[in-house]
Amino acid sequence: HREVEAILEAVRQRGDGALLEFTERFDGVRLSAEELAVPAREIEAALGAVGEPVLKALRFAAERIEAYHSHNVPRSWSFRDVNGSLLGQEVRPLDRVGLYVPGGRAAYPSTVLMTAIPARVAGVPEIVLVSPPAADKSVSAPVLAAARIAGVTEVYRVGGAQAVAALAYGTDTIRKVDKIVGPGNIYVGLAKGKLFGRVGIDMLAGPSEVVVVADESGEPEWIAADLLAQAEHDPMARALLLTPSEPLLAKVEAALERQLPALPRREIAQKSLQTNGALVLTA
Repeated sequence: HREVEAILEAVRQRGDGALLEFTERFDGVRLSAEELAVPAREIEAALGAVGEPVLKALRFAAERIEAYHSHNVPRSWSFRDVNGSLLGQEVRPLDRVGLYVPGGRAAYPSTVLMTAIPARVAGVPEIVLVSPPAADKSVSAPVLAAARIAGVTEVYRVGGAQAVAALAYGTDTIRKVDKIVGPGNIYVGLAKGKLFGRVGIDMLAGPSEVVVVADESGEPEWIAADLLAQAEHDPMARALLLTPSEPLLAKVEAALERQLPALPRREIAQKSLQTNGALVLTA
């Protein structure tokens, strides 16, 4: 808590200078203030770098997320009551929102789509993405490609509590936003909690869980992949399967053992499954 408060205060007082110091200290990357913003050409280059199968998957997911949220938009409404008073609710988009996209343990283009697309559907004109840089100063190509597909308008290579502070207070390079959304590590979570009130937030997200409910028609390879996709997030994540089918349970267990060794983040996934995972045979 104290460390996060010190980071927030430093960014509030010293802006870009503090962002650059913390990026060097925590991410091991030395940037100049001019390098914080990711230029359009780098974002465009990411579309070519990720390859056609990934682009196709991102576009397919983006279409589905947009279709879902277009049904989910709160609408303005009004009516005149018996006394002639006009009553109702006026719904307007925010001017500027910030998306936090993790880049430490793994890159999540899905987070970009699931935070940027609802903002675009709502009509938010300025959608700002922050994500920590890799050792070579780059932001993950799939993240940048997803940003381009989802309609993000600005991208900055900065992460951690310092990025959340920049979005809340504003610096010379990063103008402040109305609301910050997206998951992160404990520093990011604490920073969002402490800045709530100065800026809007979505929620305080922690390690999450998935529950798959399947009968004998379930596809074991897909179920195993769904469980692993959650387990690889964090050793504290929880992945559960509930099924009345004993043969399916055995097949999923075998599929997990087949898929796990191929995962780049297998150690995290394995720990998550061992500590918090379960394959449950139901009555």
